[in-house]
Amino acid sequence: MQVGFLNPVSYAGAPATTAWPVAPALCDREAVSATMHRAKEQLRLADELGFDWVSVSEHHYSPRIMTPSPMIYAGAITEVVKRAKIAVLGPLLPLSNPVRVAEELAMLDAMSDGRIIVLFLRGTANEILTYRSNPDEAQAVTQEGIDLILHAWTEPQPFGWEGRYFNYRTVSVWPRTVQAPHRPVFSSGIKQRVALYKDAAAKEGWEPTAENVLYRFWAHVAESDEVAERNTSRFKVQMGLTRNMSKDVTKSLRESPPEKLEFDRPFLCGGPATVIDQIGALREAGVGAMDIAFVWPGLSYQQQLESMERFARDVLPHVRDL
Repeated sequence: MQVGFLNPVSYAGAPATTAWPVAPALCDREAVSATMHRAKEQLRLADELGFDWVSVSEHHYSPRIMTPSPMIYAGAITEVVKRAKIAVLGPLLPLSNPVRVAEELAMLDAMSDGRIIVLFLRGTANEILTYRSNPDEAQAVTQEGIDLILHAWTEPQPFGWEGRYFNYRTVSVWPRTVQAPHRPVFSSGIKQRVALYKDAAAKEGWEPTAENVLYRFWAHVAESDEVAERNTSRFKVQMGLTRNMSKDVTKSLRESPPEKLEFDRPFLCGGPATVIDQIGALREAGVGAMDIAFVWPGLSYQQQLESMERFARDVLPHVRDL
């Protein structure tokens, strides 16, 4: 199993609401500085503990994940993390200029000596509305953006692009990526999409390995199942879902929230032996790469660090060969 560490850069202060968007007035400047210092400390620790990569995603208007510019954060990571790969799992293409994204990721690949991994995402409906993009077009915009970026990384000569959503007279990305033909690119999906992915790969004459299937989740590893349950059971997490985004999505988001999934515990939760068993079940489902955030409401910063260290010491050696 390949194992990555997701540092969500969660706000070190205590905002008075979990609604979205969160008012800037609730953002304490000193807490922001503490948040960024903690983030660098955790990234450095993850590198020392042997995680295969550290990852960053893109989110807006919220203290839960304070990385509105994953490229800036990834650039800082290259100066902190010297061994592990750097996974930029979440540039939101409906909010971005894909040529700029191609250039910045290529630059990051050079800055990191070829350690960049990338996943392009569409984003949730509320985040698509951050920059007044049209949610109805988000999926198609994302796919065209991916096609354009991959072409920009592999085409040796300047070229023009006339698409439905993007038009450029000339594209000629410098620098080239250090990795040839380009860095590994993941795609977001669910179990059914994994099957489609494998079918498409077979038509192209190759077979994906388990390491090509990545799953991102929360985890808390304590000294025992009882302690892990006690540490995490006081709080629940809600995740908003949107399925078919209609033309009235802006109005519907204002009038009622997206469908919610409620989690009463992290995906991986327990003592080391229990977590090893949980990872075994995940591996049986075809997953070969994990991106883990050791955060949960109510957990102290020290508990997060201890959970990371316990995972690296008592779990990671047992799941490497799964």
